[in-house]
Amino acid sequence: MPKIKVGIYIRVSTQEQANEGYSIDAQTDRLTSYCKSRDWKIYNTYIDGGFSGSNTNRPALHQLMQDIQDKKLNCVLVYKLDRLSRSQKDTLYLIEDVFLKNKIDFVSLNENFDTSSPFGRAMIGILSVFAQLEREQIKERSLMGRIERAKNGLWHGGGFEPFGYNYINGQLIVNEYEANIVREAFELFLQKLPIHRINRIISEKYGKEFHETVLRSILSTRLYTGKISYLGGIYDGQHQAIITEDTFKAAETLLAYRKKKFSNSNPFKATRLLGGILYCAHCGARYLAKGNYSGHGNKKVYRPYYTCYSRAKCTKKYILDPNCKNPSYAVVVLDEIIINEIRKLFINKEYLYSAKNATAATNTVNKQKSILKQIDSIQSQMSRLLDLYQIEGISIDDIQDRIKKLQHEKDVLEETLSNLKTNQKKKLTTTEVLSMEASFNEIMENGTDMEKQAIVRTLIDKIIVHEELNSFEIIWNF
Repeated sequence: MPKIKVGIYIRVSTQEQANEGYSIDAQTDRLTSYCKSRDWKIYNTYIDGGFSGSNTNRPALHQLMQDIQDKKLNCVLVYKLDRLSRSQKDTLYLIEDVFLKNKIDFVSLNENFDTSSPFGRAMIGILSVFAQLEREQIKERSLMGRIERAKNGLWHGGGFEPFGYNYINGQLIVNEYEANIVREAFELFLQKLPIHRINRIISEKYGKEFHETVLRSILSTRLYTGKISYLGGIYDGQHQAIITEDTFKAAETLLAYRKKKFSNSNPFKATRLLGGILYCAHCGARYLAKGNYSGHGNKKVYRPYYTCYSRAKCTKKYILDPNCKNPSYAVVVLDEIIINEIRKLFINKEYLYSAKNATAATNTVNKQKSILKQIDSIQSQMSRLLDLYQIEGISIDDIQDRIKKLQHEKDVLEETLSNLKTNQKKKLTTTEVLSMEASFNEIMENGTDMEKQAIVRTLIDKIIVHEELNSFEIIWNF
């Protein structure tokens, strides 16, 4: 029987090392001795010194997770559960979605917690109950705090300043330069100019170009009237208004009219939040939303889910691999995952910048790979044609004509490759992304399905669903 390869994980914050005796050396000694007593081989010791356990943003933990993905070990050992995380939710996520999903046992020395035993597996259920309780308590506290701020006329704050204001000492202060742009945008819109023309006028006059969806979100933000809106409630704000209530209501009416006028222009438009932007990593097919009924009588419920077209086999022309087994997801589950990923952009600027860099690299590399693959294919066809000429005696004129066409295709692809960077479509800037927070939250709480789809598609180009459960690659529009 092969020896168990163990990853020892150690975490200690500065305060804990000083006050609670959880020093790195103390944990290392005890865990190493435990491995020797069990005849376990230590693959690596992962140490996060000076890091809080309130979140999972820790370098050694990330390295541990990567090594697990790479199948380098088969057991994780910690001194105490709270060394892994002080959050029940994060602890459960790591155990269920990282360790057990990859067939990794987890052992906590202090609590005698071992997922390879029946008792350890039972403890996971208990953890899930407390994790759910923790989530509900966090939501409740956060919601109460935001409602109280709104009632007091205060903007909720966050990682950015809403366009038109500066956020200083907890207060929104009018930025006159940006406020003039907001006023002119409303004025031009009420003259019934289209959004793209308003954008062009503002760009020429102020040197400020918006993404059209960002401009549309400005026109639908009640914050500019001096009001705070939250969960359907509208409260008098402590900040100065940029436009009048009458101006906002007139713009709101015009936006609603335009929306109604064009809402039925595409009868094949996706009806679910992520419809049309989900792709299967295994076969490359799109995902669709479908569903099943469960229960009987009055308890009969329709449960929609996203699934790969190849796996669904409902539309023959969209099937790319009839044997595809890429995972399906309940609509409500995947929608919430992606919405939470979007909200991370607004909360954590580092996450936003890393997402931007990753997306830029992914888009460029994927396009280059695709073009290079096509060029290689054309080169192979040209080589085969020359072989056919030598072996089968096909006429030189026929060969030259076909090679000429292939060479033209190759030239076009090579030109596209050289101009790839300059030909990329306009992306959102990080400032534009951050300016969308208020609109995004308001639309997610009170908007129509079409509004929710529009703002998600503004931020996300596509989502690639991988074969591993709960593994997604988001290609952002910035």
